Amino acid sequence: MAFEAPPITVQVRDANLDIIGVVDDFTSLTMTPRFNAVGAFVLNISVDSPKAALLVPGNGLVIRRGADVLMSGPIREPNWSRSDSDGGSGTLTVNGVDDMTILAGTTCWPNPTAAVGSQTDPVYKIAGVAAETAMRSLVNLNIGPGAQAARKISNLTLAADGGNGPTIRKQLTQFENLLTVLQDIAKTAGLGFRIVQVSGNLQFQVYEPADLSASAKFSFGLGNLTDASYSVTAPTCTKAVVVAGGNTSARVVSVTTRADPAFPGPWIEQFVDKTDVDSTAVDLTDQIAQAADEALTSGAAQGNLSMTPIDTPLLQFGRDYTVGDRVSCQVRDDFITDVVREVNVTFDTQGGYVAKAVVGSPDATDNRDVLARQYSYIAKILVRLRRLETRKPS
Repeated sequence: MAFEAPPITVQVRDANLDIIGVVDDFTSLTMTPRFNAVGAFVLNISVDSPKAALLVPGNGLVIRRGADVLMSGPIREPNWSRSDSDGGSGTLTVNGVDDMTILAGTTCWPNPTAAVGSQTDPVYKIAGVAAETAMRSLVNLNIGPGAQAARKISNLTLAADGGNGPTIRKQLTQFENLLTVLQDIAKTAGLGFRIVQVSGNLQFQVYEPADLSASAKFSFGLGNLTDASYSVTAPTCTKAVVVAGGNTSARVVSVTTRADPAFPGPWIEQFVDKTDVDSTAVDLTDQIAQAADEALTSGAAQGNLSMTPIDTPLLQFGRDYTVGDRVSCQVRDDFITDVVREVNVTFDTQGGYVAKAVVGSPDATDNRDVLARQYSYIAKILVRLRRLETRKPS
């Protein structure tokens, strides 16, 4: 469904993040913000436009809806094309990614404060701090204001620490990808994060997504849901056997079971290797418990629920909801609440505007936490069907 496009502004920034122009004559713009992942944009403009010269690698775009920044990020690939029916000099297609790409290109050093030749620590430990605090510290020490000069991104700042999320204990192996680590912490803590341009700087932000399930509803009856489907896969782990120590300390074995009522039957054991953790460590119990929980969550039965809502004048992306928010979508005869994973937004020269959200579908990070929530609903359907099948005829 297309309707009048909401007012947006496409600004061009230079390498210093200074705004050097506004592109108000593009022929089409598509952007895809993603929750806790790298988003992307594609802008088409006539080569004859005086603004086309601004759209080069090294510069970037800041896409706003009013005062709110929907997406900001660097230009990566400008491509030129022309056909024989083109009366002008051709079309410039500009591809780019949002500023989350900085995190995707960063590793977590085992000792971020030590020089490159002194990285002798085997692991990086997070112990006894709120999830948001841990996430901010990882960014700060690796590429933020607290990083070494050689790794510091000079225009990267951090939003104030809200202390959101549970207290966590986590051990990182050497040089894990920063984006992947942040995604792992955020999905367990139920948090969102992003990097976006604020004034003349980039800012790393951690936030608690809003629960809009009572006000943001998508259904076939409302005309704002185009398709919905679900499928189920059986569990691969219902009993986690965690083994710690055994190298320089005594071996400790712990078994944690998590039954699945929708899939009754023999348990499924999985070995979880934590032999790199000294069994005399003061946080041994916490590390074993977390390792077991991660294995059982990853190996749980999965419900792959896919829904495609579409914007209408009454419910619009950027105004009424955004990525990471929880919304309600109709599945069969009921509504299920889940997270907006991404939104594909398209504008064109005729004022056409289409925004399609992806709700509850796993993204590139394979977010098992999302799948587990989806499955909790689907499991109820499976249990209900099993009861019908085993009911004896009267």
